[in-house]
Amino acid sequence: MLSKKKIVALLLVLALTLTVVATSCNLTGGKGPSGTLVIGTSDFEEKFNPFFVENAYDMQVMDQIFVSVQKINADNTLIDWGGNISYEQVQAQDGHTQVKYTVKLKPGMKFTDGEPVTIDDVIFYYKVISDPGYDGPSSTFPLTVDIVGLKEYYYDDASYSEKIAQITKDVEAEYAADVISEKDFIDYLVATNLEGWWDGDPAGFVDTDYTWSDYIKDEGFGDELAKIDAKNAQAMLNLLAKVEYEKYASAYDPQTYYQNKAEKEYIKGNLDNGITVADISGITKVDDLTCTVLFDSVDIYGDRNVNAILVPEHYYGKDFKKGDVSSIKANMGSPIGSGPFKWVSFADNIATCTANKDYFEGTPKLEFVKWQYVPDADIMTALASGEIDIANPSADKELIETIDKNQNLAYDLMDNNGYGYLAINSKNVTDVNVRRGLLSLMNRGPSVKGYYGNIADVIERPMTTTLAEYPDGATVKYPYDPAKALEFFKQGGYTQKDGKLVNASGKQLSVNVYIGGEGIGDHPGYAMLTQAAADLKDLGGELIIQDVQFSVLQAAMNDGSADMFVLAWGESNTCDQSTIYMTNGGQNRTGISNKDLDKLLTEIPKTIDLAERKAKVAQALDIVMDEAVELPLYQRKNMLVYNVAAVDQTTLPETSTYWTYEKVLWKVAMKPVTDASTPSAKDTSASAADTSSSFETDTSAG
Repeated sequence: MLSKKKIVALLLVLALTLTVVATSCNLTGGKGPSGTLVIGTSDFEEKFNPFFVENAYDMQVMDQIFVSVQKINADNTLIDWGGNISYEQVQAQDGHTQVKYTVKLKPGMKFTDGEPVTIDDVIFYYKVISDPGYDGPSSTFPLTVDIVGLKEYYYDDASYSEKIAQITKDVEAEYAADVISEKDFIDYLVATNLEGWWDGDPAGFVDTDYTWSDYIKDEGFGDELAKIDAKNAQAMLNLLAKVEYEKYASAYDPQTYYQNKAEKEYIKGNLDNGITVADISGITKVDDLTCTVLFDSVDIYGDRNVNAILVPEHYYGKDFKKGDVSSIKANMGSPIGSGPFKWVSFADNIATCTANKDYFEGTPKLEFVKWQYVPDADIMTALASGEIDIANPSADKELIETIDKNQNLAYDLMDNNGYGYLAINSKNVTDVNVRRGLLSLMNRGPSVKGYYGNIADVIERPMTTTLAEYPDGATVKYPYDPAKALEFFKQGGYTQKDGKLVNASGKQLSVNVYIGGEGIGDHPGYAMLTQAAADLKDLGGELIIQDVQFSVLQAAMNDGSADMFVLAWGESNTCDQSTIYMTNGGQNRTGISNKDLDKLLTEIPKTIDLAERKAKVAQALDIVMDEAVELPLYQRKNMLVYNVAAVDQTTLPETSTYWTYEKVLWKVAMKPVTDASTPSAKDTSASAADTSSSFETDTSAG
């Protein structure tokens, strides 16, 4: 792995020879698509499925394979793409205002398997993300979007509201914290593996050199431990559930678990008795290219909510049955869409697509596009050598100065519609005061400034500042203050004893934090964490920094083993954060659950007046900060770097926050070859390998 100084030196050397090398790396000219563009990316999650894609780098690929009805313009408004969305206000029978959206597709579009795109594919998309069995990133859609008949479809019951109200009443009466029985509480803990804390390994470690058996003994249950087989996973889980119930019951939420369980059982019972609500009543097919979608109330993002991805029902839906999306979820590696490029393969951390010559806007100029994983520390070297042609490295002052000295590299800077953050998994770090103490150890300013210079700013609320709803005058919630952190830790039940920060059971405060610094600390939050680790050590605690590749970080976040993690959101185009912060939201990785917050998140998209909406957003974000599950770190500039010796700059669009070359990748071309006697290894070997494939096989840095 090269250091930044070595990379800078290498770039200057490579600049002398790059023109000759790079211009021989892409054979272009002639009619039809030609050349191979290689885009450098970070780790893939390999979820190449339009319903389940979530990773930003998987999404880069999917955005070229699939078309939506409309797309975001340079000014963050929707413009026509695969069709048009219009709306009109109508009056319901009782006199209240409804909004009817008309979705109309362009005629003549085809999927890359030759089948026509029809409005049935749009309606299929709506049905899948509204299905009770769907658990992808859009899973809050049926519970937050006010389409007529949507909840009836989700619950498979036209009279669901009265029954859900009764379920809620019954659950509260039996499972609220002040009435739930010990058996029901322990059953809940066992069923949820202690809300994901239990890893299933009796010999495993709770923390470094601290086993589950150590934990049980320290909590005062050594005698009970001696009576069971400590190698038996179920026996250990049962005992741990008893420990948690007797010692930390207030940190858990059995009522929400039993509410969700009862609702799922209710839905399953409805479906087992036969599907009674087969369609969403507010969605009406008009003709093969048109449907209407009726909202029961005004929603400022209604057009975005109906802006469906054009997904082939004949392909993804051939084995789909309401309540069971397993057949769709199983297909993570062979996407079929109607976009400018079509899938070829994923191998050796490279996703390859080829031109869709039937693309409705025109034949792409590129024959192949590859998205290649390159470690962050190697991105600039790969660009300078011609291994890749375009990338978006993290910009800093030194990098800009280096690029300016290289005639074969050019860059664009634009505000990023996302932000970097530190998150805490509240299911692991259950006490809010402990979370507040941890956040009070984070010295954000020097860490961000030292990495980015003047091209990033520390922000105070978890939302991109590119949105109009970002709170004005937001102040620091958790200033860097180790003494204040200690106060919070003490409020959370910890005391300093014999040089260690321990709880009532004598257990030392120890948490892990995952950061994607590629093992060399190459991240704007890394210096912050090393200082926090030193400060916590001085206080008697332990912060274990896991500096890993992005894919490892994401896995630890998803499986719950990460107590804290540093990530970033991208492509934040609206102020609707319900999937992130709503209870059971599809992208809720912190475990936050707050009824007042849920209410605000539901109201925000329905609030038309900007000032009023902005006030609600401020209230919602204040709750997030109070819960101490997320600390915003920075708002940065995005950087796109181009190898202009290979890429034809005249085919690149003017770049802005919401508009980059990816929006018009089908128009991008490589420069004509200047020395045809030197064939491109990148082009010819890739083409030979890729064309032999038969289309088979899969929001990080902010």
